[in-house]
Amino acid sequence: MVYFSLCVLIFFAVIGVCQVCRGIVQAISKSKDDKEIILIEPICKHQENAEYLLRNAAWKVMWMGRFAPDKVICLDCNMDSETKHLCKLVCNEYPFMEIYTKEQMHERIESI
Repeated sequence: MVYFSLCVLIFFAVIGVCQVCRGIVQAISKSKDDKEIILIEPICKHQENAEYLLRNAAWKVMWMGRFAPDKVICLDCNMDSETKHLCKLVCNEYPFMEIYTKEQMHERIESI
């Protein structure tokens, strides 16, 4: 039992050290010239897995580190009212997530 506990402790210690090293490398290598990375998640009509898609995109932003998207855009491709309501609820939970219509997305692309 003691050896098992020691192995578990060492395992988590190694993971912790790796995470600290990764954070230091990411902080050092971040450039001020980096462009914004945007993940676009198109949601069309009635999509049963809309919440899953958006929460998966949020997970990527929170856990991928330096190469994670800076923003997630839920692109409204003629969503029905139920799906749109669900997407609004999910987007309100995350400050980096927004719902755009096709017109808003077009304006954003044109402004680049």
